[in-house]
Amino acid sequence: MDEGLAKETRTSKNKGEVIVGVSGASGVIYGISMVKTLLSLRYKPIVILTKGSLKVGKAEQGIDLVSTMKELTDEVYMENELDAPTSSSSSIVKTLGMAITPCSIRTLAQISSGISSNLLTRTAINMLRLRKRLVLVVRETPLGTIELENALKASRAGAIILPASPGFYIKPKTIEDLINFVVGKTLDALEIDHDVYKRWTK
Repeated sequence: MDEGLAKETRTSKNKGEVIVGVSGASGVIYGISMVKTLLSLRYKPIVILTKGSLKVGKAEQGIDLVSTMKELTDEVYMENELDAPTSSSSSIVKTLGMAITPCSIRTLAQISSGISSNLLTRTAINMLRLRKRLVLVVRETPLGTIELENALKASRAGAIILPASPGFYIKPKTIEDLINFVVGKTLDALEIDHDVYKRWTK
């Protein structure tokens, strides 16, 4: 994404705020791409990172994830910043939705059990309390009985469980095509209009 567009989105009127959480699961590229896509669509991303996500960012992408995100958006918080605005449900009343992408199995378990041990899970639980859209992009495979039960509990509480499972009917030519499919599906779940991936037609 163009750095100029990131700066322009910071200063110009946006379409609304979307919270993007990045946990320590493999696939931090989904979170990075989600933030870039939201900016390109003129939405304001609010980013929450876990300590695990920083390690994965270094291992998978060779990047400092905090610096990468701060180059894109002004609001970047770490999981231990429990005084951040999203820690209170009163500050996210007008937020359009939240996506945790990727969502680790531990994060899924905590959310499904109502455990707000850090800013990421606390914010997610706030979203559920307010009946706002919460999308959990679970990347782990295979899924055991415990993980499936936790996903069911989270779904019953109002979360949308979105496995990071790209479709191949789009005839992907690059890894980016596969990433965009998952990002696009996440945007669909948030009811955000886009043309990130080619939709199925007869």
